[in-house]
Amino acid sequence: MSKFFDELMESVQEMDEILRRERRASSPTFTPNTDDETALSFEQKQAYFDKVRRSNYLASLHLEGFDTQRTDTDKTLPLRESALEKHRRNKN
Repeated sequence: MSKFFDELMESVQEMDEILRRERRASSPTFTPNTDDETALSFEQKQAYFDKVRRSNYLASLHLEGFDTQRTDTDKTLPLRESALEKHRRNKN
């Protein structure tokens, strides 16, 4: 019985370790060790950051009571210069 129990415990510990690795790999904060071939480019990182920033902004608008849609994430934002120009026109 003791040998069976020891083998069972070893199996459970192995499975627990496998599950922990899978959870870590699927976690959004997980950064795996990568070599140069699989490393993300600056453009890929920037695109991901922009997507997450926009998603977070829309989520905060929703929490404040504004009506937002999932399609709002695909719309392009106005350029800084055009927003400033509009503000200047409205100010005068």
